[in-house]
Amino acid sequence: MEDEILSLARARGGKAEVFSVDSNRTGVEFRANEFYSQDSRLTRGYGLRLVRNGRVGFSSTTNPDVVEELVEAALDTAAFGKSCRFDFPGPGPKPAVTTFHNRVIVLPALKMIDWGRELIEAVRARVPGLKLDVTFTRTYREIVVMNTAGLDTRFSRAEFDLSVTGLIIHDGLVWIPEYENLSSGKPPDIGSLADRMEQRALSARSRARLATGTYPVIFMPTAIPNLLCPIMVGVNGKQLEKGTSPLIGKTGQQMLDEKITITDNGLRDFGLASGPFDAEGVPRRRTAVFDRGVFTGFLFDLATAGGCRAETTGSASRDFSTQPQPGTSNIELATGAARLEETIKDVREGLLVHDCIGGGQSNVLAGDIALSISIGYRIENGAVAGRVKDAMIAGNVYEMFRNVEAVGDTERDLGTYFVPFVKFPALKVATRD
Repeated sequence: MEDEILSLARARGGKAEVFSVDSNRTGVEFRANEFYSQDSRLTRGYGLRLVRNGRVGFSSTTNPDVVEELVEAALDTAAFGKSCRFDFPGPGPKPAVTTFHNRVIVLPALKMIDWGRELIEAVRARVPGLKLDVTFTRTYREIVVMNTAGLDTRFSRAEFDLSVTGLIIHDGLVWIPEYENLSSGKPPDIGSLADRMEQRALSARSRARLATGTYPVIFMPTAIPNLLCPIMVGVNGKQLEKGTSPLIGKTGQQMLDEKITITDNGLRDFGLASGPFDAEGVPRRRTAVFDRGVFTGFLFDLATAGGCRAETTGSASRDFSTQPQPGTSNIELATGAARLEETIKDVREGLLVHDCIGGGQSNVLAGDIALSISIGYRIENGAVAGRVKDAMIAGNVYEMFRNVEAVGDTERDLGTYFVPFVKFPALKVATRD
């Protein structure tokens, strides 16, 4: 099918690229401790990007019987498209990366159901009043990129993860989320999951008050993506092209604490965004955007690299129905030397943050955030003292990360984020108490 689309596009328009995704998704869901549904979904789509009279046209379809209409639509849009400032990549070697395991592909849905029931029984044995929503999601993808420069490359990826949300009612609703990336073929660690949920449920049963003020704050790995998201927006080459990134002109400068190294790693084994090449067929790579706090550069796809007179970093991201744009793959925050238990013991009065909501109410492009703490605990005299309600942290993430006291020694796999905990010595916390 891709050959047919490319041949017709070559005959009509000249330079062209076909991107296709064939996905098979299986989901198993439990709600409120009871099995709810099992479903499967097959999707296949084709995206065509071509160049006509120096301008880029694009169209997409899920219907393999409308090839001529697909090409005509792309030709029509080229009249209104952006000027082409890039060349399609040709064939070349692909880096090694492991993106699927046979155990994931052959795993029956009935096994996921068994695991779900086992997890619910284990958690309820520890916390009888907890109601759990459990979701297993497995997606097998085949991704193909072909173009008129001779590129014909493809790979498969099996994504498999487990999301759990516990709900307990104690002085209001308390949500306890958990997550495991199972793409490596390992079974879920039910005992460890149950232990973590039990510990957090027990901590949530006691209410603690924290007055508005400035405190040391420990962000657990599950909350770190809320802080990193504005930074990853800032390193996107599209923001450089638009002139809206606060990092413009800062390459090579110390922007964050030297304890902070942030890497976009598209070659991480079993990462949910890993692959040997990006959405334009450019080889993936491991790109450090901050090296010990020093900003090292932006992430580009072909078009933004051309617009910024730079080279692509193999960071093109897309679905078949959209044109490529720069995006992140697997974000890694390098571990440090701090142990969580010792770090908590060193806090006389502070806040331990497991999860947040919000963040987009402020100027994200500038790094400003406003996070409502959905799951947070007061630390008092080196111990977790109880759940804190109605707390918020607002500030600028670049300023926050310029002063980091400690980085955890253990990395947490969150699928596309691989991060430790981070302790900030002094953040402003607003509460209603």
